[in-house]
Amino acid sequence: MIFSRLSFLNAASALGLLLAGDAAIRAVHAHGGHGGGEQVPAGEFRVTPVITIEGHGGFETNLDGKPEHYAIDGQFGYVFEWGLPNNGVFAIEGSIGPSVVYGEAEHFYGVVHAHGHDDHGDHDDHDDHDDHDEHDEEDQNTDGFIGNSNAESSGVTGGFSYVTDRGFIGFSVSELDNDYGLPPGTHSHAHHEEEHDDDHDDDHDDDHDDDHEGHDEEVEFVRLDMEQTRYDIKGGYNFEDGFFETFTADIAETDYQHGEVEYFEDGGREVGTLYESEGTNGRFVLNHRHTGGWSGAWGYQFGNSQFSATGEEAFISKTDINSSGFFAVEQYEAEDYTLEFGARFENNELDNRRGCDFDDSALSYSGSLFYNLNDSSSLIVGAARSERAPTVEELYSNVDNGVCGLKDDHDYVLHAATNLFELGNVNLDNEVSNNLELGYQINRGMMSGMINAYYNQVDDYIALTMTGEEYEETPVAAFMQKDATIKGIEASVSFDFTETGTLRFFGDIVDADFDKGGNVPRIPANKIGTELSMGGDSWTTNFRVVRVDNQDDVSRFELETDGYTLFSIYADYDIQVRGDSELKLFLRGNNLLDEEVRNHASMLKNFAPEPGRSLQFGIRYDF
Repeated sequence: MIFSRLSFLNAASALGLLLAGDAAIRAVHAHGGHGGGEQVPAGEFRVTPVITIEGHGGFETNLDGKPEHYAIDGQFGYVFEWGLPNNGVFAIEGSIGPSVVYGEAEHFYGVVHAHGHDDHGDHDDHDDHDDHDEHDEEDQNTDGFIGNSNAESSGVTGGFSYVTDRGFIGFSVSELDNDYGLPPGTHSHAHHEEEHDDDHDDDHDDDHDDDHEGHDEEVEFVRLDMEQTRYDIKGGYNFEDGFFETFTADIAETDYQHGEVEYFEDGGREVGTLYESEGTNGRFVLNHRHTGGWSGAWGYQFGNSQFSATGEEAFISKTDINSSGFFAVEQYEAEDYTLEFGARFENNELDNRRGCDFDDSALSYSGSLFYNLNDSSSLIVGAARSERAPTVEELYSNVDNGVCGLKDDHDYVLHAATNLFELGNVNLDNEVSNNLELGYQINRGMMSGMINAYYNQVDDYIALTMTGEEYEETPVAAFMQKDATIKGIEASVSFDFTETGTLRFFGDIVDADFDKGGNVPRIPANKIGTELSMGGDSWTTNFRVVRVDNQDDVSRFELETDGYTLFSIYADYDIQVRGDSELKLFLRGNNLLDEEVRNHASMLKNFAPEPGRSLQFGIRYDF
């Protein structure tokens, strides 16, 4: 289904994530994957280096100064394997991966006009940014350069696992650090303590005088500093006989925090808000054997976390989040058709510590039929009912815990990542969606295709809606709940004109309206596209053109977005060096027509478009 909910927007993309927390477990679980695929005999020891080096560069000829970008990414580590009896193996993997960037890399993350810049050397000094009020309009235009949009990323991971022919157990730990800026204009407001009434000022003076001492109150730009540490334990067991076939378990503990670091015109900086989340999640699944045509999985899932936001600009209060649920999926396979049923029951508790708690259960279930009309075509019919509990942001943004209602407007706190004053609603109920889906698939000779239509009736749909109000020249949005209908069609067709060549056409249409009138906000625009893929034993190429339509079906106080055409090229060439080592040459060209791209689903589309024309070329060496 095309439609998806977007509650947050990543303001800038990182240079790359090196490994996920459980990657080490999966790598060593597939023991031998780095050492040629052979089983380590019992009593023997094997060390396999894991080295990946990638270099790439790029340039954007449409920007002033023709900024260039060079980078090198690497991952270095070892896999240590000990052979055990009964086809077992004990393995430990450790790796580290740095990223080094040289050049004007931030030019790759978007384009916004910075008034008065004759060359890009002025950007570092910010000489032309003394008068922000004068240039607020200019900062939201799209001609040349977007400042404070670069990103830095680093990570390290390691793990070990014990594997036998009856199962496995593994452990991994990962550390990820990200630092990225928010586009200009998304946080260009002054601290507003001076606008508060006298009593409010008295309450906060003692806390903030020291923090702001020596600072001009005007915030020049904001960067997000994110750190995450994750611990994963995974295990699995294969039953020799009986009703159940396998059991898998996955438990993860995550310690996450990110600070919205404010940089002032006088050179000082401070953390406006520090968001922290610590929690544990677990999932346990039993898969049973085929019995009378039926197969399936039963499981239990839980999550416990503590969310907190501290600092002058914390707009959500401390909350404990607890959820638990049982689920089951069953599938029946016959000669001409397949039936699938699923159900999930969960309970969600949000303890706001000082009242305004949320506690409710949710029941979701679904059924589908996959029917073979003939040897080359099939029909899919599905129906589902799903419930979704409101999130912490939807319930408690800018809510005064003492009265379980909204704060006074002079106490509103900005959400820097969206540049909105977001107002929560403690009276929100579960969102309930009733969905119908009808699809057709065909695979005949050189041609394959699908068409899928869906109709979703959503009771109490939760939407972040613009109110038309402003505070401190910044828009105010509120989480509201209304019945809505979301419907659409998606289709694709492919032609295999050679053994390695494919031409594909695709598109989708989506419409979303509130039942009592008005459009659902931030619904993606309709699109149509084509893709040509060709390849050989050592090379692949891909040409892709996507036309995105204008989006003028907007909600109240929401701006329309213009359509655009995206043209992209991808090419890879692999060279076998020796053994399992491989050298890869690659070329990436994105938005080659240099279109102004504003993703209608983005909360920041009015401040910063998507990246302009970019070319990247590089070499990757896997040992």
